[in-house]
Amino acid sequence: MNITIRIQQKKVLTLFFSLFLLVSVVSAQSADPDTVKVDLDEIRVEATQSSITIGQAPLSVSTLNRSSFDMTARPAETMNELTFSLPGIWVSNRENHALGERMTIRGMGWRSPFGVRGITVVMDDIPLTVADGQTIMNMVDPAMVQSLEVLRGPSATFWGNSSGGVLYMRTRPSVDSPSLSIRSYGGSYSTMKHEIRWHDLVNGVRLQAYGSYSESDGYRDHSASQLIRGGLSAGFDLGNRSTLETRFAYSGMPKGEHPGSLSKENAAENPSMAWPAFANANAGKDFQQMMLSANFIQSRNSGIFSLSTHGTYRDLSNPLPFGFISVDRLAGGTRAAFDFQTLPIDLQIGTELKWQRDERQQRVNDQGRPGNLTIDQTDFVSNQALFAQAAVQFNSLTLNTGLRADRMYFSVDDFLDDNASGRSFYSMNPSAGINYRFSNLRIFANFSTTFESPTTTEFKNRPGGGTGFNPDLKPEKTIGFETGLRGTTTNSSVEYEIALFNLNIRDLIIPFEEFDGGPTLYQNEGDTRHYGVEFHLRATPAPFISMELMYTWLDAAFRDGQFDGNKVPGVATNRAAAVLSLNHRSHGLSTELERVGSYFVDSMNTTRNDSYLLFNTRYSFSGLSYEKWSIYPFISINNIFNVRYNTSVSINAFGGRFFEPGADRHFRAGIRLNIN
Repeated sequence: MNITIRIQQKKVLTLFFSLFLLVSVVSAQSADPDTVKVDLDEIRVEATQSSITIGQAPLSVSTLNRSSFDMTARPAETMNELTFSLPGIWVSNRENHALGERMTIRGMGWRSPFGVRGITVVMDDIPLTVADGQTIMNMVDPAMVQSLEVLRGPSATFWGNSSGGVLYMRTRPSVDSPSLSIRSYGGSYSTMKHEIRWHDLVNGVRLQAYGSYSESDGYRDHSASQLIRGGLSAGFDLGNRSTLETRFAYSGMPKGEHPGSLSKENAAENPSMAWPAFANANAGKDFQQMMLSANFIQSRNSGIFSLSTHGTYRDLSNPLPFGFISVDRLAGGTRAAFDFQTLPIDLQIGTELKWQRDERQQRVNDQGRPGNLTIDQTDFVSNQALFAQAAVQFNSLTLNTGLRADRMYFSVDDFLDDNASGRSFYSMNPSAGINYRFSNLRIFANFSTTFESPTTTEFKNRPGGGTGFNPDLKPEKTIGFETGLRGTTTNSSVEYEIALFNLNIRDLIIPFEEFDGGPTLYQNEGDTRHYGVEFHLRATPAPFISMELMYTWLDAAFRDGQFDGNKVPGVATNRAAAVLSLNHRSHGLSTELERVGSYFVDSMNTTRNDSYLLFNTRYSFSGLSYEKWSIYPFISINNIFNVRYNTSVSINAFGGRFFEPGADRHFRAGIRLNIN
């Protein structure tokens, strides 16, 4: 065991220094003198909810700004299409809209059976993560995402519960984007999608709107889906020193079939099949969700005051083999902060309130129809927090520190047994970091923490059955350390980042199943440690060529308990990606590869998901235009070499049904119309 660990450490160190040498060689090369220089200090990291910039941030931060070619030629049906080339974050497309994508950041969020756990997700300043820590990604249409940021480490100082990392997305188009854009495409598995985006300045009001409709039969049997999504925002100037931004977002899924996971043999021999129990029970999801937010910012002599509020309504119907679930959810929150600008240091103080109310019923699933009532309860979650963040700068040195205190209260009213119960948690989360700048190079290091409460679903699904909340389930707590460097060449033709990190997680929450087709249950099981290295490089060696390289090495293992020494399931040790894009005159071509190493799918480490390597390509033509009209035909082909692989897994599933097969070779073709 010790010999193996030493060998792995030597491999990591060798890789680290090899990548550093590569960066040094590329940085030393001269680039085209007409290349536009980028000043990283001007880029504000919105995911921190503070005035910190990338040049000052003692954090591992990934950014993505999508080009016009990418917005045209990339279907972006799921988030993995946008994030696969970013280090640290891993989004797996389950080929199942009823479950949504599986997302991890440095291994955090690995246990999620549906939606996202352990990671905070924000879209256009609206938190998609509700008070109990659960995130439903169906609200996001990735095709509408213009840019995003990823904080690749514990971030409770900024976001509180369930922030082992942060994904922050914006749909706001850039200033030079066309005022109206329409895109339609079709392709494999009877897929079609129609999109529209619009933005303008009307009587001093900044308006933006988008909408989309998509439907598909899906790669697998019983995986058909229909999705309707849209958003509207309006920005107002209230005098010379105040602004108000309001936003509305909607998502509806009238059809979302759930094919279930498969055994290794079924996934290899008949990957498109649905598990019979799921098809017979008409398993799937039907929901509507609406979100509304408002952000008010006022500049004062002593600093900047900000106040934000948001609300969510969700109506869910979710038949599964073990039961017919329905949930009506109301959730929301308010945050107030003040950034002092006249003090010797940068200081932000504030308070935040989050709340959630779920009216939950569960009935027997009688061949896809609701039967006798087995659960009838109302869950309530509240979260109150106080926080402070400070930064002080000494020439090239920046020191950051923060502290946040959270109180969470869970309660349930059980109408069948006519009783009520509750659970309370308190958490104090500090952070501290240092950032030093050498010309175009920054070196950073930080210490950060987070906590992750069980969600209401995880509390409810208790071993042995019963109603109310599991009295034995506790929150996870994480302490993280990281260090790294990031920078650019003198002319900014190359951007690079290397980071080393270590996470120590206590009272890990582990999922398991008691019987085939049954609910996923949860228990605390010891501690884990995650450590690794991340590398990312973007280069523009010529005006018509751009390149991107990513590599992540991650070792995540149990440190005690019944799984002591085993690897954390669902976490790949090695991941790599590369993108090469060519834009010459009216032609745009992009080729990309993604490699995911093998990983265990169960806590006992008895079964692995095999490694895989995927190649994709995209092409668009921009030579068709007339006055203010431009038409861009495009085609996108994924999994060019028709690789048989499993794109995601169901952790610790009963009966060895761990695997969720990925689609074979498939294409999308369509046109985009821009009107300026």
